[in-house]
Amino acid sequence: MEKEEANPEKPEKDDWAPALQKTLARWEVTLPPDGLENFRIYLHELDHWNQRINLTALREPKHIALGHFADSLAPMCVDKVFEAKHIQAIDIGTGAGFPGLPLKIANPDWRFTLLESVGKKCDFLRAVINAMELNHVEVFQKRAEEIGHDKEHREKYDFVFARALSGLSTLIEYGLPFLKMNGILIAHRGRTAADEASRVNVALEELGGEIDGIHHYEIPDLGGSRALVLVKKVRATTKHYPRRAGVAAKRPL
Repeated sequence: MEKEEANPEKPEKDDWAPALQKTLARWEVTLPPDGLENFRIYLHELDHWNQRINLTALREPKHIALGHFADSLAPMCVDKVFEAKHIQAIDIGTGAGFPGLPLKIANPDWRFTLLESVGKKCDFLRAVINAMELNHVEVFQKRAEEIGHDKEHREKYDFVFARALSGLSTLIEYGLPFLKMNGILIAHRGRTAADEASRVNVALEELGGEIDGIHHYEIPDLGGSRALVLVKKVRATTKHYPRRAGVAAKRPL
């Protein structure tokens, strides 16, 4: 099956590709040969589906390329992620595929699970994965609290990614049950990352984690301070966690 071409009736601005490549070059990240074409398909599918369901408030290709694609690839600045090969990763609360799909595009040998509870967003994810002809990507319409107890997923992943989802202590409860021993949760946070990380000691103790670093980064042409909080799993997570749906968000540790 040939990859779908961009809609000729709606020419897209081409300034997104140089902007994305400029940012990735600063991070010494090189896309695979079909990387830019896959991002072009991604843009087209986002535009098409956004007319029916709300996937992103960003509409301009350059804004999406920087605000979503580049930001999703920020974990590549971390040596452990940059050097990873043939690993299992899961993106919890992926929404329109961020950060999971950009990371998969950049790392074709990774096996990725995308976790999203909204059915229409899952339909979009399956459509764009099919359009890009990506292999070894699964989409599950489930909540983290449910699938985190599934033996097929519990303690099976090297990396857990989460972007724009809940407070840090809640993310730790969602994410650590998925991780293998010494696996890492990588959480996108803002300027309050260090303060948040200083207030999750109870969650870390309960769930068997430790802060493995805070990585600050910038994206040209975008304002605001950005950071990644890395949480390493150093002890087994008790079967009690994650708690039932909604509890971690309402009563964070």
